[in-house]
Amino acid sequence: MVEINKKVLIVEDDMALANLYKTELEIGGYKVVHVSEGLKAVDAIKENKPDIVLLDIMLPGKNGLEILSDIRANSAVKNTSVIMLTNFGNEENVSTALELGALDYIMKYKITPTEMKDKIASLLGQSTDSVVKFTN
Repeated sequence: MVEINKKVLIVEDDMALANLYKTELEIGGYKVVHVSEGLKAVDAIKENKPDIVLLDIMLPGKNGLEILSDIRANSAVKNTSVIMLTNFGNEENVSTALELGALDYIMKYKITPTEMKDKIASLLGQSTDSVVKFTN
């Protein structure tokens, strides 16, 4: 396993899905921290200083958009990179998340754990895709 030295925080209350992403990211060399409650998210960011956060919208205690707003209002963590990961893609949620500085808004059912790992690598400037393209 390659050590990437990048940390990902997953804020997700669906344990099965969180474990899928956690396993795939750890295989890819990432350090992964997981919290399942919205009220613990900002403290987890302060404590763990992740390079990127996967943030669900529907969470117990506090929803993802409220958490994203709290992140941006907190000087200690306001520059944290965030990807919204949800099943609720209504236009208002998408625009609010992007206005609050989310890097992306991804529908859970449209992305595999491997695709998520590749997306994170790309956003962190660590894409493993070769820049050399072969043609026949």
